[in-house]
Amino acid sequence: MPYIQLIIDAIDQLNICESIVLRLGRSVTEYYGKHGFTDKMILRGTLKEPNVVFYEYGVRFSANVLDGHKTGFFLDHRQNRKKIGDLSKGKTVLDVFSYAGGFGIHALKGGAKEVSSLDISKQALKVASDNAKLNLHSGKHITLCGDAFLILNELINTNKKYDVVIIDPPSFAKRQSEVALAKKQYARLAELGAMLVAQNGILLLASCSSRVTADDFFALNQVALTKGKHKFQLIEKQFHDIDHPIGIPEAAYLKCGYYRLVLSF
Repeated sequence: MPYIQLIIDAIDQLNICESIVLRLGRSVTEYYGKHGFTDKMILRGTLKEPNVVFYEYGVRFSANVLDGHKTGFFLDHRQNRKKIGDLSKGKTVLDVFSYAGGFGIHALKGGAKEVSSLDISKQALKVASDNAKLNLHSGKHITLCGDAFLILNELINTNKKYDVVIIDPPSFAKRQSEVALAKKQYARLAELGAMLVAQNGILLLASCSSRVTADDFFALNQVALTKGKHKFQLIEKQFHDIDHPIGIPEAAYLKCGYYRLVLSF
């Protein structure tokens, strides 16, 4: 019997949910199907509206729990999003691979004067725009649609600078054969991001590729950030939020570094 049933029963006994929705990844759909479970299955209660509005540290978001990517929102970066919000008052912010705008909306709520959300998906940017409208803020929200590598180069060519740059891409290494290329992509993103950070600004670099270890990720960032005409200082490392316990090394997928530009020449 799949462990999912034990989890469902435990949640149900807490009596805190109006409904429970099951989302299944492609790799496990067939297995759970044999036990009577299907993706988007309403396990408890009813779901009148798939777009569920919720609060994260006082910031309002909406997630489509039926058709959104995975569960409709990524909860493992909660603390990092809050931290970006705390750092963004009066700042200009670039949120690369923004998806639903998690980092950017926290920045707007935290008092950022301008936030640019960059994503290849028009649908994701629409969600980000809608999430921005759910919150009271005085900042300007801009959406940039296209390939992140290409748009970052375009921004660099126009000498654009931001006080805070967030680069949190999807997994680049879903199998071991992709690790070498993934490391090159992470390094290139670090190099591009570095050229867009204003003096004394913050560059946040994150990875959710479990096959790229934290040691390797921070090491390649360190090398990438010393290539250009700038000097960055690593000010903090962050990993999973408290509800993502790590029982085996392979579960340690999330890592995040905050870097401050201390010198540009």
